[in-house]
Amino acid sequence: MKLLDLVHARTTVFPQALPLAAAVAAGMTLLAATRPHGTWLLLLPCGLGGLALWTLLEYLLHRFVLHRVEPFRRWHLEHHRTPDQPMRTPILFSMMLLAGLAAVPLLVIGDQWLATGITLGLIAGHMAQEVTHHTLHRPGTRGGWIEARFRQHDRHHHQRPDRAYGTLTAIWDRLLGTL
Repeated sequence: MKLLDLVHARTTVFPQALPLAAAVAAGMTLLAATRPHGTWLLLLPCGLGGLALWTLLEYLLHRFVLHRVEPFRRWHLEHHRTPDQPMRTPILFSMMLLAGLAAVPLLVIGDQWLATGITLGLIAGHMAQEVTHHTLHRPGTRGGWIEARFRQHDRHHHQRPDRAYGTLTAIWDRLLGTL
């Protein structure tokens, strides 16, 4: 597998998500080794905020970039044409995007704890989205939350590509009128 491939292994997404998991683990280890007293209380809301921010970012990227901006639109259209073909944004690109959008600006502002917490939350959200999206395109037993996500995602692919952009949640689709 090449780092910038759009097509990934048909059987699993987990090996491709390992760099993201390693980044989260490295970040947590760094925080544990260097944190000032009391900073863990700030990291939890920052991490949860990053996770929530990921759901909005995922929605916006899917709706406005993957459906409107070339070459991403063309790549994503191929995913819509062949939804069983295991395709996704390359992990290296995603990591650079997350670093550019969150970590670097927050580090420039000067708050490494805020930058780390939000970035780790973003990466965790991205990992969850990768695994969820992979699961939505695999046959198998579904139920509960994943069933609701599957129904919405299936409608997006087969009936209304202009609706239901969220993979992890329908919150932004509801709030922004695309459910």
